Amino acid sequence: MISSARRFAGLINVAAADHYLDLLCALVASTIDLNADVSSILLALDKLAETCPASFDGIVDTLFASGQFAGDSDDYHDPRNSLLHDVLARRTGMPITLSVVAIEVGKRLGVPIVGVGLPGHFVIRDKRSGAYADPFGHGVRYDEAGMISSWHRRMGEDAAFRRSMLVPTSSRDIVLRILNNLKQSLLSRDQPVLLARLAPLRAAFPELADEGSEHRQWMRHFN
Repeated sequence: MISSARRFAGLINVAAADHYLDLLCALVASTIDLNADVSSILLALDKLAETCPASFDGIVDTLFASGQFAGDSDDYHDPRNSLLHDVLARRTGMPITLSVVAIEVGKRLGVPIVGVGLPGHFVIRDKRSGAYADPFGHGVRYDEAGMISSWHRRMGEDAAFRRSMLVPTSSRDIVLRILNNLKQSLLSRDQPVLLARLAPLRAAFPELADEGSEHRQWMRHFN
């Protein structure tokens, strides 16, 4: 059987990767947590979609405004907030993983939701109406001007804003950002076993080639 890490490496850099955000996130989860099952994660998203109306507002209200899913403000960098199966089970996550849930529920319902990876935050946008929503912020809705204003309140009025920040984030870049969060979380908690599992996922990205010596350091106890 091909390991989850090998499946991930074989998919992340192909052109079709943008269509498999759910699978890529599930493979990350099952690589880090050996008890996580890829098929069960995808099925959980299927079942969640069955509970939502097929509209942007319906999805955001059902998942986030209702409190069914919430941002983890108590332990933001808990590694579980970066693992899709834990987010689905605990109903708690980071802005980016909560956004993944919304994007994938939308995909199952024919509602085109994209992720927008702002510096320091992550939100979603309805491709049809252009409306934004903040899953970490209980699903509050914004138009574009409101989204920019909200970002300035978060980052500071002097923070430089560029319109390119509102370009939808690709699935590949979403996954890389999740892996960056995981790296930070696991290093801060001194989790050598989980860092060793993270290494082959990060090694699949050519742009992270200069991390090779760091990955070998993580793996030194397991070779």
